[in-house]
Amino acid sequence: MKKLSFKEAALKILKEAEEPLTAKEITEIALEKELIKTTGSTPEATMAAQLYSDINNNNNSKFKKIGKGLFALKKQTKSTKSPLIAIQNQNELVKKKLIEKIQEMDPFQFEYLVAELLQKIGYEDVEVTKRSGDKGIDVVGNLTVGGLTNVKTVIQVKRYKKGNNISGRYITQLRGSAEVDQRGLIITTSDFTKDANNEAKATNKMPVALVNGEKLIELLFKYKVGVKEDTVSVFSIDSELFENELSDSTTISNTNSKNRSIWPLPGGINSYVDTLNKLLEKISTTKSSRKDLINWFINTFDNVSSSKTANGYLNVPKNMGLIDFQNSICFLTNDGKRYCSSKNQDLLFTIISKNILAFEEIYLFIKEGNEPKSDNEILEFVNETFNVNWNTLAQVNFRLLWLINLGKIKKEDKRYSVKN
Repeated sequence: MKKLSFKEAALKILKEAEEPLTAKEITEIALEKELIKTTGSTPEATMAAQLYSDINNNNNSKFKKIGKGLFALKKQTKSTKSPLIAIQNQNELVKKKLIEKIQEMDPFQFEYLVAELLQKIGYEDVEVTKRSGDKGIDVVGNLTVGGLTNVKTVIQVKRYKKGNNISGRYITQLRGSAEVDQRGLIITTSDFTKDANNEAKATNKMPVALVNGEKLIELLFKYKVGVKEDTVSVFSIDSELFENELSDSTTISNTNSKNRSIWPLPGGINSYVDTLNKLLEKISTTKSSRKDLINWFINTFDNVSSSKTANGYLNVPKNMGLIDFQNSICFLTNDGKRYCSSKNQDLLFTIISKNILAFEEIYLFIKEGNEPKSDNEILEFVNETFNVNWNTLAQVNFRLLWLINLGKIKKEDKRYSVKN
């Protein structure tokens, strides 16, 4: 039987499914039916990365996300087992109805709708300008960034029908109406032409942010402006509970047994591997207690002054599976010895991936698709794939920094891609 690609297998499985499935469930079915061939240790992460990339980067994608970490086909409109598709379909209908209602509004009412949205987002001193003599400025407001920088913003809103896109001349007009210390924002129910997007990003000119109709509807939903949220309790079978009951194995799954936390090491943002090598070399050549190693960190690095901080750094190689302690004495694990003797960074990547949750999977996610990924996209991927519910970017950023130090990825313009 001819093997399918991961996406081809997902398409076939979801066509036959009665409910949305996780990437892990899709992969398990694909492997059971021998639809795919894989040599990787985490095929479910590859499946998730390919589906996420296809949905985010392919306008003609046949897949859609349903709820948290679940996938279905766009053409699938109902499900005998899951109400999630019905809920999403209802939300899509409301989005269409909302844009229709906005198109029917008085233009001045639309300006007040946008003003309310901006207040919900966090703008202060939001004011709708007078209808005449506004010089193309419909709303003004101030946005305080990080409690420090006050960004004065002039906003132009355009209630245009789909297809009647905003051109670059509107950006030029807004710049001509703004003061020196102001920034621009144009919000429309339609979209922007290519020259508008280029003009908005022009160098040495006042920055102008652009919000098209699709993004506007997303923001209205997110901040509950013009829509109301009805809460419904939906129950489903806890399949993991029953799978555990039926299993004779008491071994914790690989995902659950991996360490969730990884941290930087001192010595500089590009020197994590060098610092790790020095630490492992000391452990391999000198009988060292935890206290000895804490003192080594404090004496070696000027920016390490507390025992608590130094002790935290010791947990980095421990969580990676490179060192452990017995009777308060530190020793290299078998993986630690293998790496210490070779200093091979590909081996180090493999060892870290074996012990740190989502480490290899983040690399595979970045590798999939042609578009570089932002840290927020990676956070969403990790939260939905591994159900960790991280509310901050810290652990994602620490993983990204280690991947950069290992020469696996690079960062350009705040986005990450695989290093050639």
